[in-house]
Amino acid sequence: MSRSSASVGTLLGQKYQLRQRIGVGAMGIVYEAAELDETDAVAIKVLQQHLLDNEAVLARFRREARAIAGLQHPHLVEVKDFQCNPDEPPFMVMELLQGQTLRLLLKQQGPLPVARAVAIALQTLSALETAHRAGVIHRDIKPDNLFIVSSETGDKVKVLDFGVARLLHEDDASAVGAEAGAWVGTPSFMAPEQVRCQPVDARADLYSLGACLYQMVTGKQPIDVADTVALFSAIVERVPPLASAIRADVPEDFSQVLARALHKKPAERFADAEEMARALRPWATPPRTETAVQLDAGPELQFDIAHEPPLDAVPTPQLDAAPAPQLSAVPAPLLDTVPAPQFDAAPAPRPNAAPQLDAAPAPQLDAAPAPQLDAAPVPQLSAAPAPNLAPVDERAPVVPVAPPPPLPRRRSAMKESLMVVGATLLGLVVGVALGL
Repeated sequence: MSRSSASVGTLLGQKYQLRQRIGVGAMGIVYEAAELDETDAVAIKVLQQHLLDNEAVLARFRREARAIAGLQHPHLVEVKDFQCNPDEPPFMVMELLQGQTLRLLLKQQGPLPVARAVAIALQTLSALETAHRAGVIHRDIKPDNLFIVSSETGDKVKVLDFGVARLLHEDDASAVGAEAGAWVGTPSFMAPEQVRCQPVDARADLYSLGACLYQMVTGKQPIDVADTVALFSAIVERVPPLASAIRADVPEDFSQVLARALHKKPAERFADAEEMARALRPWATPPRTETAVQLDAGPELQFDIAHEPPLDAVPTPQLDAAPAPQLSAVPAPLLDTVPAPQFDAAPAPRPNAAPQLDAAPAPQLDAAPAPQLDAAPVPQLSAAPAPNLAPVDERAPVVPVAPPPPLPRRRSAMKESLMVVGATLLGLVVGVALGL
């Protein structure tokens, strides 16, 4: 049955109005469309007209569209609907993206910083890992099929056009183009086994992404030959130069990762998308992160240098210098000079005449007369026996208040004569008598 072709203005599925053509893929044409009674626009991929009567292609398009529609990933274009109705071309309804392809981005900006290029590659690898686990091989990874949605938060990648994808549960005989012995994909980014029309697996997609990443950082394709036949031969035989040999600021280790992804033998490449992603992640962080670490370390060092010395220098000298002299200077002289003369001078003469003085009066002197001696006897002693003032002061230790000047006189009086001692004892007797 012959099917009608689609064009701008065509109504598909009785609900999607085609507005304008926005792209062309290997198997289909992409239109911007509006769903009736809906405000949001969508993208619709319609099978190209020259493939409409090919039942094998129609069957494959149907199976692949349904398989891709089951893939849910933030970096895979979302398929909202698929229809294959009589008298109209089969079509897929997808989300409409705002941005540009990687090819246009590189044309406008030239080679990208390594960190930005790696970020784009990591998102693509994440999408490919989901597709590969579902048994879908893209087979046409190239800058035209990597759509970049740029924003203030960075680039968001969407992988487009699974039109020539291969389903791993099918053999290559049923694949698009294989029955005619044709190459499937875009020559500049095809893996060597794909050029030879050999069976391919996930490692062919990794080769193609490696070629895209190589162009992102160098501005050149790994194999760049104008003639198509010579290009196929070069892809199979020629080893591309290291990216660091083309661009000086590309790290050598990063160049080796690219070289492994572009290896001629699939067995020498990365085994899967996750392994390639692990190898690329060290270069996903922009250089400014290292600067941020240095800024964080600076204030800590300044804080330590500024605050530690004052804590050590100020309080320690004050505590050691002030209290130590005060405690050492005051009590030491009082204890050494006052009590020592009392015990050496007074007990010596007492063995001759003091049995009575020690027996009765001594307990009384400690109990009551101490406050009275300060009130009455001291003025009497000061009136007549002026020279006796020094001996009388020897009892000053009993009273907490003792003037320091008489201390030298006490020592000299005791040494001059025993008569002074006798007079002192006599004065004590008289004082005791008067107290009684």
